[in-house]
Amino acid sequence: MNSTNLWPSFGEIQIIKTPKIILKEQASFLESITSGYINTEIKTSAHLTLLNKVSHVLKITAPIVEGYTTAIVQVDHDMIKLYPLTITSRIKAMPVAYTATSEEEFLVLLKKVFYEKETLETVHSLLAQSKSNEKR
Repeated sequence: MNSTNLWPSFGEIQIIKTPKIILKEQASFLESITSGYINTEIKTSAHLTLLNKVSHVLKITAPIVEGYTTAIVQVDHDMIKLYPLTITSRIKAMPVAYTATSEEEFLVLLKKVFYEKETLETVHSLLAQSKSNEKR
C-alpha cells in the first residue's frame, strides 16, 4: 500500500514581524542610542492566568547603577494569533493597558509608551547616574 500526502500545499510562507521581534528591534535601538549605558532584556513566558497566551516583558537595566532593572512594557497575545494584542505600560505606578489590532496600531502604542513622561524620566535619570558613576 502506497502512502499518500494528505496535506495541502502551503505555498510561500509570508514572513511577518512578530511582537517579540519588534520589541527586540526597539531594545537594540535603545542600547545603541544610549551608547550601551542602558541594557535591555526581553523575558518571554506563557501567560500565568490565561491559556494559550504568551507575554513579553521589555526590561531595561543600568549596569553601572548597581544593576538597576525595571520593566517598561508588557505585550500579551495569543500563542497563534498575534493580533489583537494587549500592550501594558509597566513603567507607570498604575499600569495602563491598550489594545492593538494590527502591527501598525502596535507600533503607534509602543511609541506612546516610550514617550511617556515616566519612561523618559527613567531613561534620562539612569543615563545621568551611569555617566556620573563611570567618571568616579
